[in-house]
This record gives sequence, structure tokens and C-alpha cells, in this order.
Amino acid sequence: MTLVDNATARRAVEAFGAKPDQRGVLDVLRSCMYGELLFDVTGSDEPEDGTFAAGAHLQFRGGAGPDGGRALYVFTRQEEIARLYDSDTRIQSMATPATGALSFARSRRDAWLYIDPAGPTCALSAADIDFALGNPSNEPLKAALAAFDAGDADRQEVLEVLLTEGPLLLGADGNSVPGKTLLRSMTLSDGSTALVAFTSAPEVAAHNAFDGPGSFTTLRVLDMIRKNRHGGIVINPAGPSITFSAAEIGD
Repeated sequence: MTLVDNATARRAVEAFGAKPDQRGVLDVLRSCMYGELLFDVTGSDEPEDGTFAAGAHLQFRGGAGPDGGRALYVFTRQEEIARLYDSDTRIQSMATPATGALSFARSRRDAWLYIDPAGPTCALSAADIDFALGNPSNEPLKAALAAFDAGDADRQEVLEVLLTEGPLLLGADGNSVPGKTLLRSMTLSDGSTALVAFTSAPEVAAHNAFDGPGSFTTLRVLDMIRKNRHGGIVINPAGPSITFSAAEIGD
């Protein structure tokens, strides 16, 4: 079993702690659109063969947010949970997809979701979570981009995920007018125009805070590139990012 250690989310939280602004919140949200986090379930019933039996008592640790609203705690690794307890405490934790942690906080109607509350920390509000989950996200493609950035995947592996049917967002330019939506694009080094695509709504906002997310699918976007003779596609320009030419995408 691989231990959860979400270094990407922890770095984003640390950066927010050093400079707490809205861009930092977006970067934390972006880091929570793939990977895993941990719940602190210390004090819960013991699991059986690694899983909790039906009807088992589960106790999720939380607290209060800055406005007094209920907060759920999540953690990037086991060591961050241990910082909240005495050394002789038997700590219990439960792994969850990071997006699952967002969804769980939303389903419980928690006002806040704190990541690594012992600090540095970042508190995501219910509105932040609603924004992140309000549009489809392509977690496999986001994970593939992270693996490519870390040197654990090559371009072909990312392209294979892109060529698989799944959600993909395009940015609606903030200068769009009713009846005419301008899709966000970029000029490539050869002078051609590439569509800019995103794996989640936080990625759209991180690139341009005035753009709105438009929901498409990977195959539809690729078909738009072919039909409109775009030079290629840029995915998640706020990073980790990748660019594929029209030739690489193929017919």
C-alpha cells in the first residue's frame, strides 16, 4: 500500500500561507483536482481487513472556520495529522481522492475545508468548492500532465489520455458579447492559433480571472481544432502545461 503524500497540495498550501491571496486559493484548488488526501478519523471504530464495516462509527475531525462556520479537516500526509496529537495517541486516517474530499465537505454542508490545519494551512470556503465542482473536470488528464511534468510520463502517454473521451473546458473570453462567444486562444511560435483548454474550472480562472468555463469534451474540442484549422491545443497554461500541434493530434 502506497502512503498518501500529496506534496503538490502541500506546496500550494505553503505558498498560500506565505502570500494569502485569491490566486493562492486558486492554486490550492487546482492542486485538489487530482491526487489523494487524508481524513483524520481518530476515535472511529476499527476497520476490518482495511475497510470499515457497514454501520461502523466514523468520526471526522474538524473545527470552526474564520466566521465560526463548521470546518472539515483534510491532510496532505500522515505526519500533518500527527502534529495535532500527543505522541502516544493512536492516530487513524482514511485516504480519499482529493476531489472526493471537496465533494464530502459539500455534501455535509461544511462552511470550510481546512488543508493541514496545524499550518501552514489554507481554508477553502463552500463557495470555492462549489466553483471547483460546478463544472466537469478531467482528473485523468490533469494527473497525466502532473506525471509528465515530474518526468514520470512522456508526451505520447499524455496524448493518449487526451484522445480518450472525457470532459474538457474551454475559456470563454471575458470580452465575449451575447450571441458571440469568443474562445480563448494563443498564438504558437509558428504564427498559427491554438485553442486553450482546461481540465477544471480553477484552471480557467488561474489563466484569466475574467474568463468563464465552457463545457465540452476532449473529442469535440479536437474536432473543432481540425475543422477550424487551428495550429494545435494548449492545455492548462497556468501549469503544468503541454502543447500539441494539429499534426500530433491527427485526423
